[in-house]
Amino acid sequence: MWWYSIIDKCHNDIDGSVLPLFLGSIIYNKRREMNLTQIELANDICTQNTISKIEKHNTAPTVNILIKICTRLDLTLNDVFSDFSGKSSANEESLLDVIERDVLLKNIEGIDTKLSELEGKLTNNDKKQYELITGVMDYWNNNYDASLFTMDKVLQLTKSNKSDIYTFLSDLFKGLNYLGQGHTDRAQYYFQMIVDSVDSDSKVTNANDLEILFICKTLANSFNEMRLHDQSYRISRWGLNYACEKHVSYFLDELNYAAAIAVENNADKEQEYQGYSNLAYYLAKAGNNQALLNVIGTK
Repeated sequence: MWWYSIIDKCHNDIDGSVLPLFLGSIIYNKRREMNLTQIELANDICTQNTISKIEKHNTAPTVNILIKICTRLDLTLNDVFSDFSGKSSANEESLLDVIERDVLLKNIEGIDTKLSELEGKLTNNDKKQYELITGVMDYWNNNYDASLFTMDKVLQLTKSNKSDIYTFLSDLFKGLNYLGQGHTDRAQYYFQMIVDSVDSDSKVTNANDLEILFICKTLANSFNEMRLHDQSYRISRWGLNYACEKHVSYFLDELNYAAAIAVENNADKEQEYQGYSNLAYYLAKAGNNQALLNVIGTK
């Protein structure tokens, strides 16, 4: 599976831990900067010995403890996770990459202006990404028919090649558009195409971590909406294990919440539900994801 390759190396159970790169030195330096002792940092979070093990041996705490430590030290999850594997800084990204990232994160203010500045300056290879971004913007604005038309243009440009991430993203947004129009059977068809491609071990060479985790969390949420909870649980687990293996933090709150909803009514998984639900809350709070916190607050 192209986004979920070595689950046994990164088992993500409820009390499992996530090992950020250089975690010990980050926490040590920030604690000293804030003039806190290990005991002061550990107060009401964990033991002083736990802090010592993290700082001296880079021992990873559970996610619950990590979030509380980050909150006390005024660290974001992005401070302790590397968010773009293979890209050390935003300067190495193309403008289209930056725009795509913002659009997938739904940071869409000013995007139309940025896109208009690119007109006439695109290479043939850029066009599929440009059209994908345009189609996503139409979707966010509830222009479903326009978005479907644009996603078909992207598929023409990729020739529906299953080794191209823009094929997967186009299929994903076609499914979302049909779901938005109430055509759940059509939506399920496109979502299942993505799952089938994953199961057939399709190799995608031009995907980044954000795109992969966006697909995971979107599929998981959509399957839950369609009451296909087994599918949602499976996909959310793929995403959580991928994030753990790659040490990235995109959509961890939403993936945990999707996993929680998927097992909410399963009496045999009550403990799992509580674990995923608690993690979703703590992660959403740490990441200031107010939209998710509002959803969780209604449960």
